[in-house]
Amino acid sequence: MSRLSRANLALLLAVAGLGTFIYFKPPREESTTHALSTRLPAQARSMRIEREGRPAIAIEKKDDIWRMTAPPGAEADAEQVQRLLAILAARSTQRFDASRLDRFELDRPRTRLMIDGERFAFGMVNAVSGEQYVLTGGAVYAVASRYGGALPLDAAQLARRQLLSKSEVPIRFEMGEFSLRQDGGKWLIMPARESLSQEDLARWVGNWQLAAAARVAPLVPHPASTEVRIGLESGASVTLGIIRREPELVIARHDEKLQYHFSAASARRLLAPPGQAAAKD
Repeated sequence: MSRLSRANLALLLAVAGLGTFIYFKPPREESTTHALSTRLPAQARSMRIEREGRPAIAIEKKDDIWRMTAPPGAEADAEQVQRLLAILAARSTQRFDASRLDRFELDRPRTRLMIDGERFAFGMVNAVSGEQYVLTGGAVYAVASRYGGALPLDAAQLARRQLLSKSEVPIRFEMGEFSLRQDGGKWLIMPARESLSQEDLARWVGNWQLAAAARVAPLVPHPASTEVRIGLESGASVTLGIIRREPELVIARHDEKLQYHFSAASARRLLAPPGQAAAKD
């Protein structure tokens, strides 16, 4: 056999061997991920948040609305609630035995989240990966730090920013110098102003229904300069206190023990009579 033939034969055998190796090579293992919970977010009915040195926050779901029970009164922001529930769907590529918890700063965790009694304790953040260690179900997992970052510092941070909830449908306003009420599907203002259309009045009411604060804070006792009384479709009523109008509009809801902070421009849209608000805008 010539040298060239031997070279060709060796090349053929090498190609055949490579093909055999590829064919019989065991499949590459997929990266394993571990679920932190088997519970679905939609199944959750109660949550409790505990931070070292701060009052606990508890919320419960009733009629598809999450409302605080500790401290009682305020409705929770729906988007923030979903960010908290996201931990139930989290998965981790790392799972450790729940031993030597001090190495994860989980021997005395400063923050805990309970969802229907299922506990999640949050420990240190890994400086290299940016992941946070979470203890739950007898094991420690490394997850994205956004799950711990979603935990509010206080109840005000978890409260909805809308001044009126979706279930609070206004049908009457008493503003001191004027009042507005719904009668037979139409809005009537007193004292009457013929120049105002139903569209003008409905737009003014809509400003109140959609009013969302820039921030919400715990209520600080302060005398209100004006009170706004709002009658609701449900038969209930809400009394709001106007704490100040400048440099920002601050409205107190004593029933929720919260105060809502708006831009100064919101004072014109909400507090001026419908005709004046439309003219200035």
